[in-house]
Amino acid sequence: MQDDKQKKLGGITFCSWNIRGANEPIKRGKILAQLKSLNADIIFLQETHLKLQAQTSLKANWIGQSYHSSYISKSRGTAIIIRLPLKLKNTIADKEGRYVIVTEAIHSTPLTMVNIYAPNFDNPQFFNKILNIISVQLPKCVNWGRFQLCSISISG
Repeated sequence: MQDDKQKKLGGITFCSWNIRGANEPIKRGKILAQLKSLNADIIFLQETHLKLQAQTSLKANWIGQSYHSSYISKSRGTAIIIRLPLKLKNTIADKEGRYVIVTEAIHSTPLTMVNIYAPNFDNPQFFNKILNIISVQLPKCVNWGRFQLCSISISG
């Protein structure tokens, strides 16, 4: 898992991984097994390559909630997988599979999690759109993926 990163904030472990596709059942099983072994509380996945109908395939009995953004083809795609029992406040999923934004409460503190798979070319409109969407949520924002904006300290 060469692209994975794990970080612990306030007793909560975050992990990010560009999985480069999860359509094949064997690969998906290996991905889920690796993620389970990492024992991360909140997982950010990029390049899931799952179409809308296939998003439920990223489920396992150890996963509490999962939120996805998908594209019409088997490309792009982001997901946030949460093991913790959190209270959902809001979710925004990009129709082009570039980002998913989830606001939940952790230790009674609202937290906005942003997982972005940004275009690999200069695209100011994309970044302006993202900044406009999440600007109301700052500074309580945790973002992993190919565009990192901010992180917070969570006490609990």
